[in-house]
Order: sequence, then C-alpha cells, then structure tokens
Amino acid sequence: MKLIKVIILSLFVGLSPFIRADEDINFIGTGKQVVEVGERFRIVYEVNADGSSFRSPDFGDLQVLSGPNTSTNSSIQYINGRMTQSYSKTYSFIVQATQEGEVTVAPASVKVDGKTYKSNSITIKVVRSNAAQSNTATQSSGQNRSSGNVLQDDDVYIKSYISNRNPYLGEQIIITYKIYTKVPVSNLSMDKSPSYPGFWSKNLMEDNNKFKQSTQVINGEEYIVADIAKYALFPQKSGELTIEPVRMNCVVQIRVQSDKRRSSDPFESFFNDPFFNRNVKNVETVLASEPIKLNVKPLPQLGKPENFNGAVGEFTFMSELDNDQLTTNDALTLKVKISGKGNIELVSAPEVKFPSDFETYDPKVRSNIKVSAAGISGNKTFEYLAIPRAAGDFSIGEVAFSYFNPKEGNYHTFSSGELTVSVAKGDNSSPGVTYSSSAQEDIRFIGQDIHHIKTGMFLLKEKGDFLFASTLYYILMALPLLLLVLFIIVWKQQEKRRSNVSLMKNRKANKIARMRLQKAAKLRKENDEKAFYDELAQALWGYIADKFNIPKSNLSVDTVKETLRAQHVDEQVTDNFVNTLHNIDFARFAPGDSGGKMENVYNEAMNAIMQAEKQLR
Repeated sequence: MKLIKVIILSLFVGLSPFIRADEDINFIGTGKQVVEVGERFRIVYEVNADGSSFRSPDFGDLQVLSGPNTSTNSSIQYINGRMTQSYSKTYSFIVQATQEGEVTVAPASVKVDGKTYKSNSITIKVVRSNAAQSNTATQSSGQNRSSGNVLQDDDVYIKSYISNRNPYLGEQIIITYKIYTKVPVSNLSMDKSPSYPGFWSKNLMEDNNKFKQSTQVINGEEYIVADIAKYALFPQKSGELTIEPVRMNCVVQIRVQSDKRRSSDPFESFFNDPFFNRNVKNVETVLASEPIKLNVKPLPQLGKPENFNGAVGEFTFMSELDNDQLTTNDALTLKVKISGKGNIELVSAPEVKFPSDFETYDPKVRSNIKVSAAGISGNKTFEYLAIPRAAGDFSIGEVAFSYFNPKEGNYHTFSSGELTVSVAKGDNSSPGVTYSSSAQEDIRFIGQDIHHIKTGMFLLKEKGDFLFASTLYYILMALPLLLLVLFIIVWKQQEKRRSNVSLMKNRKANKIARMRLQKAAKLRKENDEKAFYDELAQALWGYIADKFNIPKSNLSVDTVKETLRAQHVDEQVTDNFVNTLHNIDFARFAPGDSGGKMENVYNEAMNAIMQAEKQLR
C-alpha cells in the first residue's frame, strides 16, 4: 500500500507545474508599507497557478533596480489519507525609494489558462532616512502573508569598502566587495565586470577559485561573510570621481511556511519528509553595491622635482655600472632597479645622459610584479647598453629617480651620483666586440650587424635621371589603357559579325560543304550507296543555300543557275555545278560498277564546290 502511494505521489510531483486543484486563482502583490528614502526593498507578486504573459506594473516614483525575477514553488502533502498539492509562481522586483511621499504601485497582470488576472495595488509611504520604520507589515487584498515566503532585504546583500576616500593622484587604493548572507546562496556571478572610469585598475583576486568565508554577528544575527572581489585602483585624474555600483546575480534558497494543519496520520510524517517536500524555494536575485564617491587630490607643485615622472608610492632605488675600465668597441651596461609598493607598473625609465662618443640603445625593461590582497608591489629593472667609440676618460651624468610618498605628502629623490668611465684604445684590426653584459645578446659583430660609414666605390646616378615622370613612364602608364580600348573595339566587331546570320552562313558555307564531303567519303568506303548520294546532294545544295542565304525549300536547278550568273561566275563553272547535281541523281539508278561510279561522282562534286568557291571569293 505504501509503495502505491509513493508511485502516485511521484507522478503528481512530475505533473505539478501543469495541474492544480479546483480552486480560485489568487494573484497577490506584497511589499513594505513604510520605507526610507534611498532604501532598497522588494515588491513580490505571487499567483497560485502556472501563469504566463506577466505584465509589470507602473512603479511610479520608485526606481526599479532589477526584475522581474521569476521563481516557482510546488508541494504535495498526504494528510488524513488525502493527498493535497499546491503550486505557486512568484515575480519579484528590487526597487529603491527616491523621494519622500506616498507612492501607489498599480496592479500587475498575468494570464492563467488564457484568462487575464490582475493583482491588488500597493501603497507605500516613503519617509526621511532618519525616520523609524514603525510599520513593516506587508499588505495584500485582505490577506496577510508570512515574511518567511519572501526574501527580505537583510537576508543577503553586498557592500563595498574603500581603503581611502581622499587619495592623491596616482595613489594606490584598495576596493573590496563583501557579501553578507543569512540564507544559502549559490551560482554567484558578476552581472557585468566592474569598470572604473578615471582609474587604472588591477584585479587582486583573479587567481582565487574559492571565496574565503567567515562569520560575523550584526544586530544580533549571525551572517556568513566572504570577500567576492578586490581591486587595486590608481586614480588618473584629480577631482570628484565616482565608483559605479557592482551588480551580481545569485540564487537564494528560502524556506516556505506551510499553512496546512498537522495530523496524526501515520503516513503524514513519511510524506512530509524533506525527500518529498522540502518546503523551500529558489529565488533568483540581483545584488547591488552602493556607489562610492572619491575626492582625488592633485599632486602638490611645491617641491616637485624636474625629473618626476609620475611614480607614487613607497620606493627604493639602486644603480650599478658593470664595468668602468674598458676599451673602444667594448660594451658596458648601466643597471637601474626601482622597487617598492605603488604604481610600479606605470613607472617609466629614468633618463640617462651618456657622452656623445657612446653609441646607445633603448633600455631593456624587466618587471617582477607581485599581486596580493594588500595591493601591488614588486620591482622594475632598466638595463642601458652603451658602446664607446673613442678612447678617453668620460663622465656619465647622474641617474636620478623621484617619487611622491602619499603617506608623508612630499617628494623624495634618489641619485646615483656622477659615474666615470675610462676607455682605452682598442685593437682596430679586430672586427668584433667584447663585453660582459646581461644584454649582450642584443649586440652582434661590428661590420655585420652594426654598420657605420660605408667606404669603397658607389654607383651614382645623375640627379633627375629616373623613370618617374619620364616619357617612358607615361607611355607605360598609357599602354594598358590603349590595349583595353583595342580589345573592346575588336570584341565589338566580332560580336556584330556573329549577330549577322547571313554573313556567318556565308563564311561557313565552304567549311560545312567540306565536312559533308568527308562524311560522304566514309559512306563510300562503307559502300552505303544511298546515304552516299544523299550526303553529296546535301553538300551541293547546302553550299548554295548557305552561301547566298536561300531557303532550301526555294532551291532548284534554275535558281542555282540564276544565282551563280548573278554573281558573275563563269558559264563553264556554272554548267559544271548544275551538271554535277544532275549526275548525282542519275548515278543512283544507272547500272554498272557502283564503286567506280561513286568515286567519279564524288570527284565531280568536290571540283564543282572548289571552282565555285574560287569564283565567289
């Protein structure tokens, strides 16, 4: 019996979103009656059926931060031998009161089984932020709803903390986003990555896959607290800057209070087991932090060093020359290392003034940046490579580095002091260079990679003797255009000739006649006498028809004579052509050697066409 009840209950659990008890449809809106200016709170609409085509209400002066966020809840209970099931769908909004006064939220609407239902309207009183909220009861159309069914504002929220609201320009500040929750939270994700206009930012938690949690008691209630994001910010302009709110999506699980009375039925405790009815629902929600305003102070001009390049923080400085005794064409390396905490990634290379007899290169930069929850620190190393080209004693100007310490509010300057180098004359016969620098891979051999004044013979051209703007240049430029015009003219002429059917037949008359004669020759070898004479006749008649564009139905012996004579063809050629036509007809029925007769007639036909073609050219 128990097994049958379990099977029936499982079927109803699967179908619960699509069926409901025969009861009235209730569509109810709930929300706080009294709120403060600037307070975020929820307005919830719940329908006890599977609704669709939900239409949001007019919220008046309330600012909608997110929504509608949809969630569903279904439950089945077995009480006193009877099974009951319920289903509800919830649409929730997160709104914010913007100004003092009374706000009326118009009814929302939803469709159930094709019929439209409207909720009740909600009246909310907005008071000053320092007023006590004496009435937090929610209202509905004649019914009070338990707050256990709705996510409360203080159940879960996020807050942002800034390490310094009045930083100097370029000073490192840390912004931390924390989540506070009393309810289970899952699927926490950033709605959109935070942007910080006016700041250079660096994520301090990008390598963390799991949030570190702790507990904290607030107003007598225990919260789970976790850092969900942390950034190092460096303001790039002075004045008032605003850090926009960060928004995060999550799924919150809240418990739903049951209105059903308890029973002594022995099966009730079995079917009320959390495996079958957990009395919880998942609610999708959006969490938003508050915007933060900063007052960024400009760096003081009093005492600002001339070589200051924007370094702000706490730094140390070290300089080192790898060799001060060398020969010409040897390489030396000046290494400058800056370490500390602050905008180390934005620090640029200090200026070094080498003697004019030194060949110099851009410095090689190596960075070792450390990112931690405390901020950004590390070091930057600049390696300056130089090669003396002349012998003598030289002085390298002092290398200075200045930075601003925001904690002390003043500037500091480090200096390497004056550096002296003694250069002896090297062996001119040696084309190579010697050095002991970490940057030596940047140098090859003199004369192979680094070239100086070129000696020897040069191929010189007279000034102005070049192809551009010369006569040949213009001819070559015009030649493609002339070829294109010529191609178009020829193509047009050919197209015109192809469109003249009479002309094309005239030109191809001799070719077609020869093809028919060749076919007749094959038929003669096959001894197909009837087909042979037919092909010969077609060759002669077809030649005249194509040559003079005469329909074959109008051809006769008299027509052939008149046409050839009109073209001033010799009388003998005309007679031979006509006689050949007669001989073809006579040969079909004349007795005698058929092979010799076919050969004679074939030769006559070929001569007749050849003579006529010569006369008609």
